[in-house]
Amino acid sequence: MKIGIVRNPVSGGQSGHARWRVISNVLAEHFPECDVRETAGVGDAGRLTIELIASGCGLIIAIGGDGTIGEVVDGIMRSARPQTAFSFMSTGTGCDFARNFSLPSEPDALVRRIAEAPVRQIDIARISGLSADGKMLERHFANIASVGVSGRIVQAVNGRGRRVASGSLRFLLCSVREILRYRPEGVRVVIDGKEVFSGPVTVAAVANGSWFGGGMHVVPFADLADGLLDIGILRGASKTGVLGILARLYSASHIGHPLISFHRGRVVDVEPCGGATLSIEADGETLPFDRLHVEVMPSALSLKI
Repeated sequence: MKIGIVRNPVSGGQSGHARWRVISNVLAEHFPECDVRETAGVGDAGRLTIELIASGCGLIIAIGGDGTIGEVVDGIMRSARPQTAFSFMSTGTGCDFARNFSLPSEPDALVRRIAEAPVRQIDIARISGLSADGKMLERHFANIASVGVSGRIVQAVNGRGRRVASGSLRFLLCSVREILRYRPEGVRVVIDGKEVFSGPVTVAAVANGSWFGGGMHVVPFADLADGLLDIGILRGASKTGVLGILARLYSASHIGHPLISFHRGRVVDVEPCGGATLSIEADGETLPFDRLHVEVMPSALSLKI
């Protein structure tokens, strides 16, 4: 089987480069027929995925962070063969999608796991809506999409300024800074046609997987293969209150907090109210949507890992 590799060469910085040298040798041993493509900017991973599938690849392996994984999944869904098998090796900042699985950290063991694993089906989600300039857009995501301070945090984490930290520590530092700057956005949340919340929100997360933000176990009930989306809503709160909740997210001890509610459904709408402009992200990348309309696609992705 011909294998397509989509790699983000800047993912993980210097440690990512070192890890890639090991990964590339291991991949050559297990998958002798590999076509490796490298991204140069946002959107490249999806385009390269479509090209690799058109060239006959039966398995696409994403090597990078959550953004690369999300773009590759989106490319598979938009390709002529959306049933093409998908796998991944995380080298990015957050590596949150990978936390949904019990995976070995050693490249040789992980590649063997990919090579030997049967293909199984998991859910993904599709976002559709209008961009700020009025164009209809569509995007698929594998893990989590969210509205609120999380969108500002993702923008800060991915910013081009001087990086004083990496990995989960970078997410934590950016989270604290953006929470201190954030003013809650007004939203209306509708699930399967029923309004469940209207008012100021700190974060509204629409989850297929359980983790985001570099290890925050934000929606611990989420299941990648149950045909449903899990929604976590953190209402608007004081900055000190939100910082206190932030400390709980890594251990999932925020469950039961009076400012947080959890819901479940198949179609989710998060709309601005009161003239709010929403900050939106999906799989660790900022999106230009003016609102979220999310539908689950049950068993749509052929996962090999």
